[in-house]
Amino acid sequence: MIPNSILNSLVTIKRRTSTGRDALNNPTYGQPTSGSGWATAYSNMPVRLAFSGKDTRFAPEGERILPAGVMYYNKNYTLQPEDRVLTADGIEYNVIGITVGYIASNVIDHYEAVLQLP
Repeated sequence: MIPNSILNSLVTIKRRTSTGRDALNNPTYGQPTSGSGWATAYSNMPVRLAFSGKDTRFAPEGERILPAGVMYYNKNYTLQPEDRVLTADGIEYNVIGITVGYIASNVIDHYEAVLQLP
């Protein structure tokens, strides 16, 4: 388990309760969490956010900074890809992958969620 002294942020995790579908019956994931279809999975979840880089996406209407980062959290929480992470300062991230952190060869210590802006 990661000590609480290292987990320095509190976040809210939102999980989609129903996936909307487009005209071709493909799932749509871009709706913001302020709309319907999102339930709070965890609130005040202790985590550590670590962002290692800031890519820039260029588009005709301007530039967008895309931070690349990892969120560390203890093993007693269960996150899923496409969950949304809302920070205390109002930034919303999308979970795009989850990696297991082992303390020994088969003993899980924590999890690491890869985050990106939605």
